[in-house]
Amino acid sequence: MNSSVKSAIVVGAGIGGLTTVAALRRAGIDVVLCERGPTLRAAGFGLSLQSNAMNALRTLDLGIDEELLRVGGQALSASYRRPDGSVMRRVDVAPTEALLGAPAVVLARPDLHDVLLRACGDDLRVELDADVLGFTETGDAVEVELADGRTLSADVLIGADGINSTIRGRLHGHSAPRPGEFVCWLALARFDRRFVEVGESVQYWGTGQRFGISDLGGGRIYWWGTQTTTGELAADWPHGKDDLLARFADWAPEIREIISGTPEADILALPAQDRPVLPAWGSGRVTLLGDAAHPMLPSLGQGANAAIEDAIVLAHALATHDDAETALRAYERRRIPRTTMFVDESRKLGELEQTVDPDRVAARDRYMSSADGHTRSLEPMTWPGLGDPDTAAALPRALSALERWHWTVDRVAPLHIVSRVRVAGDLTADAVRTGLAALARRHPMLHAAVRSDEGRDPLFVPFAVQPFPLREVTSGDWTAQIDTELRERFAGSTSGSGEAPLLRATLVTVAPGVHDLILTSVYTIADAVTTLSFARQVLEFAAAGTTGWVPEIPAPAAPEDLLPGQFRDTDGQRAALGRSMAAAQADERLNLVRLAVEAEVRPAQRFTRATRRAVGGSEYRALLAACREHEVLPESLVAAALARAAAADTGAAHAHYPIGVSVQFREHLDPPLDDTRTGAYQAMIAVPTASGPPLWEAAAGFESEFAARVRQRRHLGGLLGIAHMMPETPDRVDRVVAQLDAHGPGNLCMTVVDTRNFPERIGEWEVTGAEFVSGMSISGLLMLTVGLGSDELSLHLGYVEGLLSAARAQALADALVEALRSVVSAGLPGRPMPTSRQ
Repeated sequence: MNSSVKSAIVVGAGIGGLTTVAALRRAGIDVVLCERGPTLRAAGFGLSLQSNAMNALRTLDLGIDEELLRVGGQALSASYRRPDGSVMRRVDVAPTEALLGAPAVVLARPDLHDVLLRACGDDLRVELDADVLGFTETGDAVEVELADGRTLSADVLIGADGINSTIRGRLHGHSAPRPGEFVCWLALARFDRRFVEVGESVQYWGTGQRFGISDLGGGRIYWWGTQTTTGELAADWPHGKDDLLARFADWAPEIREIISGTPEADILALPAQDRPVLPAWGSGRVTLLGDAAHPMLPSLGQGANAAIEDAIVLAHALATHDDAETALRAYERRRIPRTTMFVDESRKLGELEQTVDPDRVAARDRYMSSADGHTRSLEPMTWPGLGDPDTAAALPRALSALERWHWTVDRVAPLHIVSRVRVAGDLTADAVRTGLAALARRHPMLHAAVRSDEGRDPLFVPFAVQPFPLREVTSGDWTAQIDTELRERFAGSTSGSGEAPLLRATLVTVAPGVHDLILTSVYTIADAVTTLSFARQVLEFAAAGTTGWVPEIPAPAAPEDLLPGQFRDTDGQRAALGRSMAAAQADERLNLVRLAVEAEVRPAQRFTRATRRAVGGSEYRALLAACREHEVLPESLVAAALARAAAADTGAAHAHYPIGVSVQFREHLDPPLDDTRTGAYQAMIAVPTASGPPLWEAAAGFESEFAARVRQRRHLGGLLGIAHMMPETPDRVDRVVAQLDAHGPGNLCMTVVDTRNFPERIGEWEVTGAEFVSGMSISGLLMLTVGLGSDELSLHLGYVEGLLSAARAQALADALVEALRSVVSAGLPGRPMPTSRQ
C-alpha cells in the first residue's frame, strides 16, 4: 500500500458505514466506527442489492456476495401489474444478470447489516453513543469531538451518518431534506402461503399509488407501498394500518391480505426525501459517503447500492494514492458524476411513477405493456469500476474495432500470445497459484468473458473471479509446450459464451531448482508487453505470499478511445486513412515480393507452430557491439536479416520485401499507459526492406524509414481501417482472409520487445530468459518475435502450418541467424547502446 493513510474514523453504522469499515480494514487501514445510538442495529425492512453492488463487494474478496445470497433471495424475475393484478409486463432477470456478471439479491436490511458487520472483523473498535459535535483538522490528522467529551483522532474522517448527517452539516451548512412528495410504507412479513414465485418481485402501478412484493426466501416477503401526498404530511404521517387498508381496498386481493397479516408495529411509514446534489463533498481530510453525500428517492432502488460503491472506491483510493487529501478528492471526482445521475434519475422516475395525471398514467401504462416496455436502465446496475473515467471503462462494454478484430480472428483459429520466464530457486506450484490468484483479483479483464449474439455485437462481460488453470510439467524443454499453447483453445472461445479466464499457466520443471513459467493469453486482452508484465506480477505476488486484498488496476478503456485527438475526430480520421492509402500505393510501386504459400488451408484450420533460435553469449555481445559501431538498433539489423532470409527462400536476391513491424503504442496514447494495463496495444507498419544491399546498409535504410513512419503515426492511422474490413460475424471471414493472404502485412512480419529491464531477481528467485511467442491465426503467414534480452537475442519464428512447411520454416530461421552471425566481429569499440526509437 502506497498511501500514508493508516487510520480512519467512520461516523455512522449503516450500510455505507459498515461497508466502508470492511473495505478500509481489508486495505490495511485501522478504523474506529462511531455510532450515535446505544447499539448497532438496523431497521426491519427489506431492500434489493443489484449487480453493481455485488460486483463491487467482490473486489474485497471476503465472500460477502456469497453470504448475501445465503441469507437473502436471489432475484429471478420482475412483474409489473395494474392495481387489479393483471400483468402489464414480466421480465426474466437472468439475461441481465448474465450481462452484468453478478446476481441481484433481495434481503432483509437487518440480515445485510449482520453480514457486513461480520466482514468488519471481531476486533473492530466501536464507539457507541457517539454523538459527534464537530471536528478539527490539524496538520496531519483530524480530531473528532463527541457530545460526552470524548475525542478521537485519525488520518481521515468519513461521514456516513445518513441524510441528516452532522458531518455534512459542518461542511456545507444545515438544511432540511428536499421532499419527494410521497410517503413510503415498508415492512417484512412471514406467511405460510406464497404470494409470489420464488425469486420474484412484483410491482402494482396505480394513480399516485404503488405496491411492491419481493420474495426473500424461507416464507418471508418484503413489501412496500407508496402514496403521493404533500412533503409535510409524508414527513409526519398521522394514519395507521386501517387507513392503509382503505387506500388499497380496491386493489388485488393479495395486497389486502398482506397488509392485514402484517402487525401494525412492523409497518414503517417514511417520507420520500433527497437533497440537491453537491459539487464537492469534502475538504482536507474529511469526506462524505452514502446518504450523507447523495440521498436519493427510492425509485431506482440504488441508495444502498450507491453507498456500497462509494465505500469500495474510497478504500481503493486511500490504498493507491500517496496522501489523504489527494485520495479523498480522487474518490469524490470518481463518484460525484455517477451519484448525481442516481439522484437526478431517481427524482425523474419518481415523478413518473407517482403521477396523478390521468394522461401520463395512461401513457406510462401503455409503454409498460408494450414489447419495448420500461425496464430500468442497465447503467445504474453496472459497476463502474475504480478507475479514472478518462482511461478506464465499466464492464460490460462493447469491444472496440481493434478488440473485435482480435476476438474475431481468435474465434476462427487461435490467436494466442505466450510469455516465458526462467526461475532459479525453490518455486512451487502452490506459490505460482498464489501469484495467479492475486493477479486475477488485480485485473478485471482477467475475470471477464466475451459474449455475443451469435457472433454479433460482442461485449466484455464480468464474472466472479476464478482460478487460472495451471498445468505442471515435471520434466522437459519448455519449447516443447509452445505448439500446444499456440493451438489449444481457451474454454468458451468458440461458443463465445464461456465464463473462463483468458489466461492460463504452465510450470515446467527443467531441473531441480530450475523452472520455466509459461503464461498464455489472447490478443483480445493482451499483447507481448502485457503477458510479460503478467509473468512479473505473478512472481512478485508469489514471492510476497499475497493472499489478501489487492488494489485493482481498472479495466481499460478501448485503445481507440485513448488515441490522440487527431485520430478521434472525423476529419482527422479521414486524413489519416488517406495518408495510409497513399503510402500503401507508393510502396506497391517498388514491386514488393511476398513469400509464397505452399498449400491452401481453410481459415479454421490455420494453426501456428514455432521454431526457436537464439544468439547468446559472446556472439550476442559482439552483435550488440557491432550495432553500436554502426549506430544501428539491433531490431533494425534483425529486420534486414529477415529480408535476406526471405530472399534465400524466394530466390529473388535483389528485391524489396514488405516486413510488417508491430509497433507498441502505449506511449503514443493520450494519456500513455504503463505495462500493468491489460490490453493489446500494438499495430502494424509495413516497411519495404531491401534484401540486396550489404546488411548494415539495408538495416540503416530500414531503421530510417521505420522511424519516419512511426513519427508520422502511420500505425495509429492503420488502426482506423480495421472497422472497414471487419466481417459481420466470425464465420464470414473468407473475403477478409483472401485480402490478407494477397495484400496483408502479416505475410512476413515481426514483433520486438526489449526485455533487458525485466527484473533479474524477484524475492529469493533469480529470473532470466524473459521472452515471448506469437500466434498468427488468419492474420498472416509468418511472425518473428524478437526478444532483446540481457544475455541473449531470442528469435521465435511462428508460422501457419500448411501454408508454410516445417522444413521451410527451419530454413528461414537458419538463414536469419546465419545473416546475423555474418556481421559479428570481435574487438569493435563499444559505445552506449542506442535505445528503441518507437
